[in-house]
Amino acid sequence: MERIGKKLKLVYGIISVAILFSSCDLGMGGFNLFDVDTPVDIPLPTNLNGVFFTNANTGTAVGSRGIILRTTDGGASWTSQTSGTLANLRGVSFTDANTGTAVGEFGTILRTTDGGGTWKSQRRGTSNILWGVSFTDANTGTAAGSRGTILRTTDGGASWTKQTSGTTNRLSGVFFTDANTGTAVGNRGTILRTTDGGASWTTHSSGTTERLHGVSFTDANTGTAVGTRGTILRTTDGGASWTKQTSGTTNRLSGVSFTDANTGTAVGFLGTILRTTDGGASWTKQTSGTTQWLNGGSFTDANTGTAVGFLGTILRTTDGGATWTRQKAPP
Repeated sequence: MERIGKKLKLVYGIISVAILFSSCDLGMGGFNLFDVDTPVDIPLPTNLNGVFFTNANTGTAVGSRGIILRTTDGGASWTSQTSGTLANLRGVSFTDANTGTAVGEFGTILRTTDGGGTWKSQRRGTSNILWGVSFTDANTGTAAGSRGTILRTTDGGASWTKQTSGTTNRLSGVFFTDANTGTAVGNRGTILRTTDGGASWTTHSSGTTERLHGVSFTDANTGTAVGTRGTILRTTDGGASWTKQTSGTTNRLSGVSFTDANTGTAVGFLGTILRTTDGGASWTKQTSGTTQWLNGGSFTDANTGTAVGFLGTILRTTDGGATWTRQKAPP
């Protein structure tokens, strides 16, 4: 029996290693267990998938198995909150310190109006994975997800309405600069744009077939999208045209955050962190101090930002990324 037990442990170990390697797309567009469009019902490591700060001190991170973490001291301490779900949460957006929305697998949408003291599930009308969410005020928000899913609310999530995206490609990121103007990005270089709150979505040519994972705009015209194989795209005309930029990496980039037209940070596979202060004309690799996969980042000003990722990784900078400090997540 002891020998059988050892063999079972060995098999389990091999499977675990295989799972971890399958989760790494090596910066490319290959299969990734943690990135598929159908929820995977097996035990997974603790991932942090998204983060959003409303000011330098107050932020929320979301992740696997319904994890929600909250800080009010710039990450010096993080507190676990009760989400009421075991679904993997993929994205989060706040409009002030108290009012926020998290989205994830099985079409999960959670809402808080008390800084995460309580999270309430909302009716969403879809079972597709929701990968991203963007709110411009307490009432007006858009979620995007698998199979071209786009949902819209104008009443703080009391009701969500399906919109016609015109694509069946997965949409991984969404960003609105005001109630009407937004951009969604996704598989096969998909970029969609609306200027009427999503009543209509127009497909824009990205010039790439890479999977786009994140997008950030600083005004209606100026934005950046990132994706597999180190892809970085830039627009200064509201998405009418996109220009490929030189990232200096072939690693997958999962998230991007700009605080003004010139200053932005992209994060990704193997602890990759890239920084620009000239609108992406040049990108500089920063020392993250980790080889973990970083899934998302949030900056509140040019200097102050947080990145989150695989195995509960939380990194913090207060000097524009010249140094990154590892922060401790709750057990």
